[in-house]
Amino acid sequence: MEKAVQKPTTSWLKKIWAQVGFVGLIAILLWGNLIYMNLRPADPILPGWEEYSTPRFEELMKRGEPLLVEVYASWCPTCLLQHEALETLHKEGRGPQIRAIRVDFDRDGDFREAFGFNHTGTMVLFNDGREAARQSGLITPDKIQAFLAQNGF
Repeated sequence: MEKAVQKPTTSWLKKIWAQVGFVGLIAILLWGNLIYMNLRPADPILPGWEEYSTPRFEELMKRGEPLLVEVYASWCPTCLLQHEALETLHKEGRGPQIRAIRVDFDRDGDFREAFGFNHTGTMVLFNDGREAARQSGLITPDKIQAFLAQNGF
């Protein structure tokens, strides 16, 4: 006599899918923001700002004019908040009245190495061809303005 092969019951399959769904939900809750921050495109550069290039930066340093530099990465949560604060200042007509350059943390390693940057979300003021001030975590319009005012801008 032949034994009948039993097919998996639908309740067994439902349990497996429920477990997969539960694990997926936990993964999204724990790492969803991290995944998003690593996949999101870079924020558009603000009007009046320039992307970093070594020759341009060296030219500005030789001139000695004041310069604001933002060390930025698209995957950095602090950078996202900082960019939103800078956008707010720009929209309200209170944007920095100083030449500004954005350094890409991942792409512009020469700048990072030359000035010892190990963190994103940092703003730096240069004046007379040298670094005058540096601060991280400027995530509100008021903090950005206070940093600039505190350093004479």
